Order: sequence, then C-alpha cells, then structure tokens
Amino acid sequence: MTPALKGTTLDGKHADIATMRGDVVVINIWGSWCAPCRKEAPELRKLAEKTEPLGVHFLGIDIRDNRTAAKAFERNFGITYPSIYDPGSRTVTGFKQLAARAVPTTYVLDKQGRVAALSIGPLTYQDFHPIIKDIAAENA
Repeated sequence: MTPALKGTTLDGKHADIATMRGDVVVINIWGSWCAPCRKEAPELRKLAEKTEPLGVHFLGIDIRDNRTAAKAFERNFGITYPSIYDPGSRTVTGFKQLAARAVPTTYVLDKQGRVAALSIGPLTYQDFHPIIKDIAAENA
C-alpha cells in the first residue's frame, strides 16, 4: 500500500494523498536543480492535462530544493498540480523498498493505492499516457 503522503505544498496549502483514495494518482519526485526534471516537466504537464478527464490526480514532491526556485520551476513549466515541499526528502522514504533512488522518479498508484507503474528517470508522454490510461480504466 501507499505510504501516508501529506504535507504543505509550495503554495502553502495542505495536501494529503488520503483525499485521493479511490482514484489513480501519479506522484512525481522532482527538484528544480534536476536537469532531467526540467526535460520531463512539459511531458508531465501534458499528461496531467490529458488524463484529468479520466479522474487521474497528480501530486509532485519537491525534494532537496528551496521554495523560491521550486515555485519558479512550476511557473516556468506551467505546472498546475500541487507539489509537497519536502526539502529534507522525508516523504519519499515511506515507499520503503520502492523509495526513489534517483530524481526524477514517478509512481502511478492504482485506485486501491498500490504502485501499478514506476518510472526512474525522465518519462515521456508517448510512453506513459497509455500506461496511465490503462490503469485508470481498471475497475472503471
């Protein structure tokens, strides 16, 4: 099962994955300092936009970063989904053996909160859209 993921977003709001239970959730571990994260940001934005009608939620976890740089990253790449601000990288340890070992890492959680797909390194829309779509279609 998914770890308890909650915290304060870059915008100062509270985010809690528990409120997304029953839906497919894409969790992306990133940092503004990460070149591969900059490469994948437009792909994630497009995935979020195209899968929202399927009831898919996106949640970022910004690690080892400063708030100003992270907010600029989101603004520059047009990221509209929330990101938990986690400069100490504590949130990701809850994934235990699946904990992110590289940045970016992306998890797709099924409607039961289980890790159904995992990408280590930058993903592409073309490769990941069918995966998310299939997971969202399960038990639809």
